[in-house]
Amino acid sequence: MPPHIIPSLTFHLPPGIHSAYYYDLNGNVSTSRLRTAPSVPKAADNQQYSTLELRPRYPLMGGWNYSFTIGWDSPLADSAGYDASSGRYVIGIPVQTVIPGAVVNEAEVKITLPEGAT
Repeated sequence: MPPHIIPSLTFHLPPGIHSAYYYDLNGNVSTSRLRTAPSVPKAADNQQYSTLELRPRYPLMGGWNYSFTIGWDSPLADSAGYDASSGRYVIGIPVQTVIPGAVVNEAEVKITLPEGAT
């Protein structure tokens, strides 16, 4: 295919995710494949990742807009930790786009902590 046509999107997501969801303005993106990698301790320098492949309803052409939502659940221990020097909990979430040169005009990041977390 010509380089200005994108027939599918492949996302490299954190290991250990589950309950992934993905939808566009019309509903669920039905053509997809999720391959999860097991959760790994933060100390391990492992380059494993989960892979989500999505095929939009139509191939994306240069200049087209495609709004969609992607999300997943993951163990809190995989992205949060306690900083003893400051006495605070710290969370690290990668924010990225997988399409080189893509422009993100608007992004929303929601982090839902377990009930009772402060």
